[in-house]
Amino acid sequence: MRVATRHFLPPYVYENAESGIEIDLIKAVFKESHYGIEFVQLPRIRMISAFEDNQLDGILTQNVKASNVGCATKWYIEHQNVALTVGERHLLVNSLEDLSNFAVISFSGATRYLGETFSDAVKGSRRYTESADQGTHISLLYKGRFDVAVGDNWILRLAQKRYLDRTGEYMALDTHEIMPASHYVARFHDQEMCDAFDTALDKIRDNGAYNEIWASYRARIYVEAGMKPAPLP
Repeated sequence: MRVATRHFLPPYVYENAESGIEIDLIKAVFKESHYGIEFVQLPRIRMISAFEDNQLDGILTQNVKASNVGCATKWYIEHQNVALTVGERHLLVNSLEDLSNFAVISFSGATRYLGETFSDAVKGSRRYTESADQGTHISLLYKGRFDVAVGDNWILRLAQKRYLDRTGEYMALDTHEIMPASHYVARFHDQEMCDAFDTALDKIRDNGAYNEIWASYRARIYVEAGMKPAPLP
């Protein structure tokens, strides 16, 4: 099965889709389902068009409400999206509605993937931009080009660590937990594949492999990014 996934996006997808939380979870599912898999790394928008044009058998990390092409699996991965601001600016971001007071940057497709409430909130923001390279969001916050970056907490915190390693520059960031975790599904054109995926996913949840994958990455992330541990998903 040729399945679309994202480009380099630690800790979920690393170089050449060889590892990462999402990659390891999907490998475990496919091993249990006895299907073979080939990951095809594409930009998020290109992932969608390639799948919908039947160039690929499946696509990962989809909002279940974002499309009706093919069949959707059960949710298999979550992203805890947050708002980050530069600490010394003491910005008040206590709800999605507060985003209307600021210039906001988020990942490509955020208004599609984070739902209608988020989309409505940023429509009224002073300036709203989506950028595929979340690694640049940290530098844009530091430089004051944007007030708020919205995205997955782990992705942005690891991007901040890479920026520090590359430039030596560091600014404390405040985390504003203004939205629930987002759950994502895979999509396939073949209902038989969706059914096999769901059955295999249930098995790795039941036998502990699912939580083991999360736990192994969590331990590394909190050390590398200097974050406080959080409960298992």
